[in-house]
Amino acid sequence: MEISSKYKPQEIEDKWYQHWLKKQYFRSLPDERKPYTIVMPPPNVTGVLHMGHMLNNTIQDILIRRARMQGFNACWVPGTDHASIATEAKVVALLKEKGIDKKDITREEFLCHAWDWTEKHGGIILQQLKKIGASCDWERTCFTMDDSLSESVIDIFIDLYRKGKIYRGVRMVNWDPKALTAVSDEEVIYREIQSKLYYVRYQIEGCENEYITIATTRPETILGDTAVCVHPEDERYSHLKGKRVIIPLVNRSVPLIFDEYVDKEFGTGALKITPAHDINDYNLGIKHQLESINIFNDNGTLNESAQLLVGEERFQARKNIIPLLEKAGNLVKIEDYVNKVGFSERTDEVIEPKLSQQWFCNMDDMAKPALEVVMNNDIQFFPDKVKNTYAHWMENVKDWCISRQLWWGHRIPAYYLPNNEIMVAKTKEEALAMTQEKFPSQSFGIDDLQQDEDVLDTWFSSWLWPISVFDG
Repeated sequence: MEISSKYKPQEIEDKWYQHWLKKQYFRSLPDERKPYTIVMPPPNVTGVLHMGHMLNNTIQDILIRRARMQGFNACWVPGTDHASIATEAKVVALLKEKGIDKKDITREEFLCHAWDWTEKHGGIILQQLKKIGASCDWERTCFTMDDSLSESVIDIFIDLYRKGKIYRGVRMVNWDPKALTAVSDEEVIYREIQSKLYYVRYQIEGCENEYITIATTRPETILGDTAVCVHPEDERYSHLKGKRVIIPLVNRSVPLIFDEYVDKEFGTGALKITPAHDINDYNLGIKHQLESINIFNDNGTLNESAQLLVGEERFQARKNIIPLLEKAGNLVKIEDYVNKVGFSERTDEVIEPKLSQQWFCNMDDMAKPALEVVMNNDIQFFPDKVKNTYAHWMENVKDWCISRQLWWGHRIPAYYLPNNEIMVAKTKEEALAMTQEKFPSQSFGIDDLQQDEDVLDTWFSSWLWPISVFDG
């Protein structure tokens, strides 16, 4: 037999990989052998292999092949994640190329396009994994939107809701004005940008020639201010206790409050407070019982509550408010300033902190056992020092915003009644039965129930992945 003078990886690797698959060397079925299982962290269905995938999957492949040679029943489960925001963005862009706007079609029509896109493009990353020789049990390939996995997601939502672990409420969220949805903290990328620091003076109410000057990078949010805050030990402002100030341009009278949160050394030591558009201001607003005025529409334009520049895009409003402040005699000076700004990982849009009604998962009770099993070494991390990072995460966990204002994903199984009651159930029919049992004197019918329009955060299915892939 003639041996080629050059190694041809396409021929050799494809030949032997097909041989491995034909012989089912990677297939795993339960038997008397000790199991050794790896569940692949599911890559996004929109994705293609990058160096992070290569590193992670190479390590997994080494571990599973070693276990297989040691006689374990080695099972490596592959699959993909439906990636709500990323996939929806791809489909929206595709439709736009065809002259179709998402808002002009029904949810059902959009989901047809999404499934078509997923079936056409969604398997690329798995085929690439086969090309690099990944020894997965491909007959076990899963997708987070598979019927059995979707059922697990809905069942867990209902179970946690009935246990009081899931609730609906108004909280400050990271809002993406382009995707028109809330996003998680992990989906916000912070970058240092060259910005401006605007010094603006607010008149002390009842004092014609006395002002207090604040410094802000977001002068457009002045229209939503409901207080000015200074440090209680800042002697420059001690004489102003009990006073009120007038918000420039809109002439709103608001309290001057004192709180140790304020950094006396930053700017003038006086802080404008906009509870509806900054997480720290929001917390101060709760503490001091301040009014909250939302001046932005979901798309980042100014709404009627702003009173001025209504309908203008937020960054255009930032430019246009400066001459108004200058004309009114409130603009003191402008300085160059470098600050960190959050951008949406998916759309690259500047994130807008926003008060929004969402669904949340209470994390306190979940974090405690998750921390305990690591600290007592039931679960071990390598290297051991990362336990400290993990402990910091678990000890500082916040309630998780699990709802997303999207169509692609697991739709929240909550049904709203005309009397403002909410029924959480697996199907509309089950929700109706619950309704009729709870309100027998009211003749509610199936058409009276309206399902929540939102879907669950992609991670609500991903966190169940190691269990749901085994019909858990």
